Amino acid sequence: MSEEENGEIDTWDKTLEPITFINKYLSPYMKITKICKTNMECGYKAPGNVWKHMNGTYNNYNSPVYQNRRPFITMDGLLYTYSVITNALSENNDRMIIIDINGSQGPNTHGKDVFFLYRQEENSSVFPYGANKTNEEIKRSCSKTGDGLYCAVLIQRNGWEIPTDYPWK
Repeated sequence: MSEEENGEIDTWDKTLEPITFINKYLSPYMKITKICKTNMECGYKAPGNVWKHMNGTYNNYNSPVYQNRRPFITMDGLLYTYSVITNALSENNDRMIIIDINGSQGPNTHGKDVFFLYRQEENSSVFPYGANKTNEEIKRSCSKTGDGLYCAVLIQRNGWEIPTDYPWK
């Protein structure tokens, strides 16, 4: 709906501050209840890393506010976050969408309640992150020893059902 009124997403003004961007391009089309500047404003108990990999480790994808991301919560309790800014450290940061399906409630773990999507402007689509990976790469990522970044694509490839051998129940 936003593209109907504001033009194609690749023409949106990505120089806007994140809150202004969300208010202009997303808020009128989603039932956003809160836009957060910090993790704690979104209900998380820590200012830094709040999401962990399936293997228990942390990195740059472990904070909703990392790299100028601006998280927001919708009426259904989902937390969305992404950045409109691309930089040298994360060339596709502006295309990554991370969803915490139960907001700040635990377990706050990739592949359990935190899932990664990827926005492709060229064909106006959003799909699970890792969709271009092999089944072996996806299973390695979505395992108890993996990072959990590709778990959404594992579920998608199983007809949007959690597979019986999924590492978490």
